[in-house]
Amino acid sequence: MAHKLEVEDGLYGIIESPNISRIRFGEYELNTWYGSAVYFAKDKRTLGFKDINPSKRKSEMNREEIWLEKLFICDSCFKYTDDEKDYEAHLLACDHLNKQLGKIMYRDEKYVIRKVRGSKHKMFTQNLCLFTKLFLDNKSVFFTVDYFEFYIVYGTENNKPMGFFSKEILSWDRNNLACILVFPPYQRMHLGTLLISFSYELSKSQNLVSGPEKPLSPFGLVGYLKYWSSIITRELVFGKLSDAKVVTLEEVSKVTGIRHDDIVMTLKHMNVLVNNDGELFVLKKILQDWAKRNKVSLNPLLKKDCLLI
Repeated sequence: MAHKLEVEDGLYGIIESPNISRIRFGEYELNTWYGSAVYFAKDKRTLGFKDINPSKRKSEMNREEIWLEKLFICDSCFKYTDDEKDYEAHLLACDHLNKQLGKIMYRDEKYVIRKVRGSKHKMFTQNLCLFTKLFLDNKSVFFTVDYFEFYIVYGTENNKPMGFFSKEILSWDRNNLACILVFPPYQRMHLGTLLISFSYELSKSQNLVSGPEKPLSPFGLVGYLKYWSSIITRELVFGKLSDAKVVTLEEVSKVTGIRHDDIVMTLKHMNVLVNNDGELFVLKKILQDWAKRNKVSLNPLLKKDCLLI
C-alpha cells in the first residue's frame, strides 16, 4: 500500500526524486533511489520521530532538492542519525548487534528467516519501513506496523538483515506478501527468490492458494514472473504433474499454490500458450524446450528440510 498522502506542509511519504543524497549502512555507502519525507519534521531540516538528538539541525542545504547530504543507518536495528559520532557510538552499543529478534522459521547453512511481529517490536519494524522507503516507490507501511508480520532473512556468517517481506496478519484477499525488498548490498544473490518461495511455503502450510498484494512494482513483477515460470515449469516437466497427459488450471494451482490469474499471466509471459479453436493449451514439448533454454533447476533454492514452520 503506497503512502502518498497530502499533509499540511507538503507530501507525506514518497517523494519523486531523492532528498537524501547518500546513506551509510553498516560498512556500505549507498545512493538512495527515492525520496522520503517521513524521516523529517515538517520544517524539512530536522530529522524527526526517532533521531538520537531530535533538536539537532542539519547543515544548510547545498541544493534545494537535497534535504540531507548523508544519513547514517544502523545495519542491525535501522535506527538513524545525521551525526557520524552518534552513529559510531550506537554501533558499539546496539542491542541487536548479535541478538536478532523474532522466531526462526527457516534455517540452512547460509541463511536464517525470522518472523518479527510489528505489534511486538514497533520501533524496529517502523525503522525498517523507513529504510525501505528509500528503495521502493510503493508498498511500504509505517504507522500500521501493528497489523503486519515481517519475515527477515539474515546471513549466518554476518548475522545481518539482508532483506525481508511483510505480510498482513489478516488479509481479506489472502495475500501472502505485502512488500518485499532485498537490501542493495545483498542483491543478485537470489534472496528475492528465497523470500518469495518461503512466502508460498507459508501459505501451503495453511492450505491456502495465495499470492502477493497487487499491484506489483516493476521490479517485483520481474521477480515474481521469474519465480512463477520456474515453479510452474518444474512441476509440469519434472514434478508432480509430469506424468499427467492433461492437466487443468485448478490442478496446477493446487500443486504450486499459485493463483489462477498469476498462472495464466506467467504462461502468456513465457509465450508457451497454444490457441486451438479458441481454447488455450500448453504442450509439454514446448515447456520442455523452455525449461532447457532457461536452465530450470530441479532443485529449489528453498530447502524443504530446513523449514521450521
